[in-house]
Amino acid sequence: MKYVCVFAHPDDEMRCLGTLLRLRDAGHEFAFVTITTGDKGLPYHPPEEQQRAAEIRTVEMQEVAAYFDAEYVSLAREDGFVIEDAELRADLIRTLRRVGAEIVFTHWTTDYNPDHVLTAKLVTDSALLAPLSSFAPSPGVLAHAPRIWYVDPGPGHGFEATHFVAFGPEHAQRKAELIRSHRSQMDVMRELSGGEDYADQMAEQDRFTGRRLLVDHAESFRPCLTERRIPWPSDLPAHPGLV
Repeated sequence: MKYVCVFAHPDDEMRCLGTLLRLRDAGHEFAFVTITTGDKGLPYHPPEEQQRAAEIRTVEMQEVAAYFDAEYVSLAREDGFVIEDAELRADLIRTLRRVGAEIVFTHWTTDYNPDHVLTAKLVTDSALLAPLSSFAPSPGVLAHAPRIWYVDPGPGHGFEATHFVAFGPEHAQRKAELIRSHRSQMDVMRELSGGEDYADQMAEQDRFTGRRLLVDHAESFRPCLTERRIPWPSDLPAHPGLV
């Protein structure tokens, strides 16, 4: 199967990396798509360094994608100011077709970041149109609309998980290493939180989620329930103890 992560910024994939690692072990293929380049990702630097921020974050995201032998595509919109228009929707439709998307991980529909919220809607809309050749004409029209899983945004956003993926210490360690590939964002988080980085935060959330299942670590998801984009539970890895 071809799993495609469509998120607003480089590093947003961190909330489903444990699941991606288990899918990688099972032989699936991947692509990573971001709507922006993350050009505002050095928030304590002067505005004239935005291009440098985009370049740094592109390299960081490419490192993560390379681990999965995956392509990385950025639609290169401005960080913090994503607005869905005909051009952006057509760009994503064509991108989903070109990478052969079958299953998409994306943001939950309610989030703290407006780019995340817009991306969730953009994915839901574009997935429906990707199999229809009359929309955004391009080669490689998909046979079916990609199925969509929404990734847990953390507490405070009305997300109640319905599906869980457990993973063990080895995958947890690898997940932390991949998150720390986003070195620029680790520095930002340390400034925001007094020394803690994203990898530490994600590990704590994964342990908390895992306790709900009596496992070491877990990530949580909700399926898109919009017609023709509803995923199958078998799209996610089963409990490691199950056949």
